[in-house]
Amino acid sequence: MQRDLTSHTASNDDSETSHNRSFPRLAIVAADAFNYAAWQNDVPLLMSVEIDNLEGSETSLLTVEMTSSLGFVREKRWTVDRVTAGGKLSIRDVGLEIEPRYLDKLDEAERGILHFKLLRDGEVLDETRHTLRVLARDEWGGMSSMGGLLPAFVTPNDPALAPLLKSASRILGEHGEATGLDGYQSGDPNRAYLLAASLWSAVSEKSLTYANPPASFERQGQKTRRVVTVLGDGLATCLDSTLLFASGLEAIGLHPVIVMVDGHCFAGVWLVERSFKRLVEEDCSE
Repeated sequence: MQRDLTSHTASNDDSETSHNRSFPRLAIVAADAFNYAAWQNDVPLLMSVEIDNLEGSETSLLTVEMTSSLGFVREKRWTVDRVTAGGKLSIRDVGLEIEPRYLDKLDEAERGILHFKLLRDGEVLDETRHTLRVLARDEWGGMSSMGGLLPAFVTPNDPALAPLLKSASRILGEHGEATGLDGYQSGDPNRAYLLAASLWSAVSEKSLTYANPPASFERQGQKTRRVVTVLGDGLATCLDSTLLFASGLEAIGLHPVIVMVDGHCFAGVWLVERSFKRLVEEDCSE
């Protein structure tokens, strides 16, 4: 499964406002959820804009306009010279200009609406609205909406990891092992295991306490705690601690795996320098 945001196709059949004219009409495919992590990973907000004229006569000099109810995406306009009778036209350039500072500062999720209009000489031929969830900066949208974006919350470069890695190195030395956090350099799976075990021991010394995730108004997904927050407050959910372990493993130079099961998740690690072929692997036998 590719990195995915669950998308939705909007047409004049399910739009909040539409006109009696059947053709031409708009068909929109866009993300159901979006946030700062999606922008950082080049996940498109808008996948396709199509003008459906299968039962209409040839139409020329059309304009498609997109406006947003929120300030994180800028308005856009497309000009279409001609749509043939009985045909469809897909607009090529559907990239939208996103304002990342808006998403980066968002503490609570918001409901957003993308409003599309198809016009000719100022007359609205068709329009449709697409509703999406704009999530908070540290909010993950869940497997259905943002399964492939969970690794974006793994942060191996977080400065708060440094004391934890130092503790892992110390624990290795106390057991008579080399103190270097050298990833797969040795080529020995046993060494990779020892590195992972030392990180486990270092995290265990923190005596983390389970605590419900930060309050949110969302029914899907979950707010996450950053590494600095988990280590500073000593509170974590299973997702928070999994992201902490995955961040530490990657910082050491190992390849972490996040395993999701019904109602729970945990971290794993490759003992050899490998990874899955796909970002999200649904086959448990793998």
